[in-house]
Amino acid sequence: MLAAIAVVTGLAWWDEQREADAALRDLENEQSVLATSLAGTLRANLGILERDARLAGEHGAGILGARYAPALVRSAGAPRASASDPARMLISVPIDGGRLVDLGVLPRDLLDRDQRLGRPGELQVLVAAPHETALRLVDGTVVGTAAVRDALDRGLPALRLAPSDAVDVGLPARTSMVGMAAVDAGELGRWGVASVASAARERDREKRAIWRLILGVFVTSGLVIAFGGTALRRQRKELELQRELAVAEAQRQRDEELGRAERVATMGTFAMGIAHEASTPLAVIVGRAEQLLARLKDDERAERSVQTILTQADRIQNIIRRFLDMARGGPPALERVDPATVVRAATSAVEHRFAKAHVTLAADVPATMPAIQCDRDLLEQAVVNLLLNACEACQAGGRVEVTARADAEQVAFVVTDNGAGISAENASRAKEPFFTTKPHGAGTGLGLAIATEIVKSHRGELSIAPHTDHGTRALIEIPIATGGANARAV
Repeated sequence: MLAAIAVVTGLAWWDEQREADAALRDLENEQSVLATSLAGTLRANLGILERDARLAGEHGAGILGARYAPALVRSAGAPRASASDPARMLISVPIDGGRLVDLGVLPRDLLDRDQRLGRPGELQVLVAAPHETALRLVDGTVVGTAAVRDALDRGLPALRLAPSDAVDVGLPARTSMVGMAAVDAGELGRWGVASVASAARERDREKRAIWRLILGVFVTSGLVIAFGGTALRRQRKELELQRELAVAEAQRQRDEELGRAERVATMGTFAMGIAHEASTPLAVIVGRAEQLLARLKDDERAERSVQTILTQADRIQNIIRRFLDMARGGPPALERVDPATVVRAATSAVEHRFAKAHVTLAADVPATMPAIQCDRDLLEQAVVNLLLNACEACQAGGRVEVTARADAEQVAFVVTDNGAGISAENASRAKEPFFTTKPHGAGTGLGLAIATEIVKSHRGELSIAPHTDHGTRALIEIPIATGGANARAV
């Protein structure tokens, strides 16, 4: 803001100085034109003077009357006449027969007989005679301005006169402009005319302009500073408000994070309690199933059903144990697993749910893929959770596809559906515990949260995003196996 004021002030000052210099140049040109005009008048009057001198030589000086004082016709060797009036210049004009005519003349009779040029304190007209070193004003006053005399002798057309030299010609002590012209009068020698005008008006006008400029700058600066200060205060208030809003938003986010952490801790405690409580009924189920198995030696179909019950109960017990280990902070039991095995097991576990919902389930897994190190049961459960979510999002006739792809660093399990879809906002919160878009009582909001924790325990990442125009895309990325003492091939 201050820099802008300085720039504007500098430009205004430069423009004002340019205008002042232009005004002085105009005044200088005016004086040069006036001096040239006066030089023509001087040349004409000197011609009249020569004519009068010849008349005096022919008819005597009395014929000239009182115009010239003195007026004397003399021989070349006779003493020169003397002027009784110091304001008059004594000019000796040669005529025929070697005679001279001495004529006393006032400078105004040669330049300004009607005295129209005189402007006291503003303009002075000077004449330089060849037989006099000093210069004369039109009233005959002798002035000693060496600067003007030197400029005339050098034939300069114009001159800027210093204040001290302006005083010598009867002008105020201000800068003055001089216009000059030379007159070649033949036998009467080389004369000069100078028009000297004071630049006081221009200088006063310049000073007033400078004061107007200063006043304008002060007023403008005051307005700019006032408005700028108001704008800065308003901006500062806006910044303070933004900072307060940012602090409030950060506090809100921390509160949300604390709430999520509390819910996760609650979920862990709750899961541990459920796992502990579920152990007893599972033990009863396993015991009763084993008793039934011993009695069904002759019924092969019933025997297979009981065996399935025992297998799934054992699976539930394994998952419960591993969830408890995760809740206690322990690492998953890693083994080297083929990704296709995980996909086949997960799809097999949910086939009946898809058949009941009339939703098509398709799997696309390459025949050969790099192995991954994972807790097979937990990772299968994570994929199962994604498949069940996709199935529930589809209506009858929908389609869900699970694929597996690999690159040099990781294996990706991708589950896509053409169901109701998910918004970007809901996708960003889908992994939060207890968050669900399902109707009340239709879901707990824990499936994706559990899958997320499982994937994190495998150093992987789970992401949820909208898929094309409709549907949802869930992606699990797990690092490929690099070998190790604790890994075993399956």
